[in-house]
Amino acid sequence: MKFPSLFLAALILTAAPAFAQRGGGRPEQTPVPQAPLPNVPLTPQQVELISKQLTELEKQIQDKRGSALSAITQKLRSAVASDAAALNLLLESEKLVTIERKGLDKAEERQRKEQLDRNAERRSDKKAEDQDGDMATAARLHIQYMILTLEARETKPEDRGNLLPKLAAYIQDVVANAEKLKGRSGQFLSRDVGGSVIAQAYQIERFLQVGGDWATRPVDFADMWERFILPHVKEKNPETLAAQYDTRISAETALRKGMLPEPEFVIWGQQELPELKWNRANYLLRNGPTPLNAMKDMLDHITAYQGHPDAPRWVAELRNAMDPSKGAAAPAGQ
Repeated sequence: MKFPSLFLAALILTAAPAFAQRGGGRPEQTPVPQAPLPNVPLTPQQVELISKQLTELEKQIQDKRGSALSAITQKLRSAVASDAAALNLLLESEKLVTIERKGLDKAEERQRKEQLDRNAERRSDKKAEDQDGDMATAARLHIQYMILTLEARETKPEDRGNLLPKLAAYIQDVVANAEKLKGRSGQFLSRDVGGSVIAQAYQIERFLQVGGDWATRPVDFADMWERFILPHVKEKNPETLAAQYDTRISAETALRKGMLPEPEFVIWGQQELPELKWNRANYLLRNGPTPLNAMKDMLDHITAYQGHPDAPRWVAELRNAMDPSKGAAAPAGQ
């Protein structure tokens, strides 16, 4: 039995709003209330025919998607061959997005080109590195993480643990170049890869919205460890959780030391680093193999950082950990 094409089109149009709500890359909005889907009476033959067509379409979509992403990924891989190649791709993307796609008049186009030329000159000025960092290095790391994110998107969630070695190598690369990530370079690398000008140039913003356990900002170490690394380590090698958390703290400290001016790094060490160490003990209490050791670490931590603004809260949390039935929250404002 041949299924009426107009009826199939009507089914697709009916379902379209539901699919549109799931699209990535857009600001979250309050969904518009919709009428419930109608109960369309389909015969078994119609269900079989539609299912067959959808299966064929899925294969075609996967083939086209794989071909398009393969070509884009290859271009990105070529760009990470060197810092200079990465910077060139960034400049080409800026030109494409801010000039060639804008339909500017000659005067506006000239102004934009002059601005891009000034930006390019500033980025290549070695004298500006103390303030702005090295944009070429930042561009290479940004593209590297973009490639990793595309790979995570195309990997089944249950198989993403296989990306741990690649992510660890990437983090080591970032830490090794932390001193080049000051100012504008660090700000650029802190942005979500899905919103970057390179993603816009190659129209892959939606492919970079992974969700779930994957962080999409190239130097968001907190997200990388909390959402991805630690859960996988807990599942496979829980006895190494303490060492893994130490690695996180070391990486975060090295990154901050490289990116921040010395006075700001000192403040970070006084305010944020103690909180990061407390989070380590708290995490190991709940997830590590030896909760008693974690509790001792919490007590030692409070002793070492008695003057920290969050010390009263830490005391309350440790008290609660000793006896949850009697634990009390920290006083308001402390």
